[in-house]
Amino acid sequence: MSKIDRNELLDGWATSAARMDEFVIVSDIREAAAAGAGAHDMDAERARAAILARRPALAAGLLADVERSVLTATSHSWRDVIAMAAWAALGDADALSALHRAGQNIDGPAMVVHRYLLASAADQAGRTKLADSVWQDLAEVTEATMLVTRRKIVADVIRRSTSDSGAAGAVIGRSARVLIELPPLPEDDLRHVRDVVTQLEARDDHAGALLILEAIAALRPVAKEARPLLKERARGGGWWRERILGLAAVVGATALAIVCTLTGLSHWVSLAGALAAFAVWRECRLPQGQGLSPVDARVLAEVRALMPDVAGSLPDLARRIGGVITGGTLAFLAGVALATLVTEVLIVDVYRANVETSDAIAWLLILMLTVMGGAAGPHLLRVAQRPAARKYVDQVRSTQFQPIRGCACLTTVGIRGADAKRYASRHLREADPEVAAMVPTITRATVKAHQCPDSQTPWLAVRLPGREAMIFRGTLVRVADTQGDAVGGYL
Repeated sequence: MSKIDRNELLDGWATSAARMDEFVIVSDIREAAAAGAGAHDMDAERARAAILARRPALAAGLLADVERSVLTATSHSWRDVIAMAAWAALGDADALSALHRAGQNIDGPAMVVHRYLLASAADQAGRTKLADSVWQDLAEVTEATMLVTRRKIVADVIRRSTSDSGAAGAVIGRSARVLIELPPLPEDDLRHVRDVVTQLEARDDHAGALLILEAIAALRPVAKEARPLLKERARGGGWWRERILGLAAVVGATALAIVCTLTGLSHWVSLAGALAAFAVWRECRLPQGQGLSPVDARVLAEVRALMPDVAGSLPDLARRIGGVITGGTLAFLAGVALATLVTEVLIVDVYRANVETSDAIAWLLILMLTVMGGAAGPHLLRVAQRPAARKYVDQVRSTQFQPIRGCACLTTVGIRGADAKRYASRHLREADPEVAAMVPTITRATVKAHQCPDSQTPWLAVRLPGREAMIFRGTLVRVADTQGDAVGGYL
């Protein structure tokens, strides 16, 4: 007779959850494994999981036998390193320094483990600058997981330039693009964006959080959940606020030119008014958001000017220029049509009595409308492109996020979101009673075991409140059951 090795089963689920950066789940599974009969000594694994799950007190208690002398030792075991990480996460500055130094002699795959511990401990200890640099380092030296990617984005945004709007804007644009490309799509779930925004606001970078949300909303206007988040953080003033001085100058110059035409003043006065309006349009811009630094205000204007993602589109700048030309042309044609209607239908007699003056005034007003139409054109184009943006999202969803077909036991350690629910309901079957009896308890989660009908591989389905569905692949190992062995002789 044989039985399922419970430790191997739980270890498989925990390892898969760790590969997906679900450290609270990993910690709960490790604790469940330790509580079972026949569990091997796994204090170090439990402590490491607890630190990454932000449970440093539990980790320190598990490794209470490690002495403080390890802080000044020249060589360390993994128990020593994990104990130092637990103490560091609890605020021990000496332990954090020792943990930092310990990484100088660690390379290969173990280096990634050390960096995770160092970044997590520094983060929990409030040493955010150190944590940022380690997360950024991790993103460079290993295949970045979703957690590492999000933490790198936070670090990059916080460290954006405070003097160069071009460099700061490049960071915001690049970070928003990475967030958009992380599965799931922002139109389906904004959890990555929410996490980054929450982290930035916890670090008092409210401007960075606003810029990220503005970029997401501009690039993906059909991500409806982004709008309420953005509305909660609105700083006042849209694109029109930036241009209101310039628009007022254009109106003023037009009015001055009309007065000059009616009173016979020199055309040089009109030209001076036009040049002054041009200077105001070019140089005098109010910040679109209130309470932002000058650099962030300029970045906000650039972010709001971004065009939405659509299929087979021209470059962003080309579309903006096209919007200006189209808006100006349409406003010009509308102005000509309106002027024709007024002069040829509504005030025919007045027009014929003052043809030259009426034409001059009409063309001035048409010119003013053309300028205003050009200013509004790119913003109206963004609204007009929303159906195309929605179609593009549907196309991305159908091509890049294909549902899993058939067995995934050889190709992945875990699945999230709608794919997880589909895979569990369409491919997996109910777990055997022996497997189901070993399902661990996970904090605040609904947990259920499944098995693959082809390989019998056990899968653990986990659903946390407010989170997407997740399933983790486990390991099925059978060992001899010695409990029923005969003592001797034949029956």
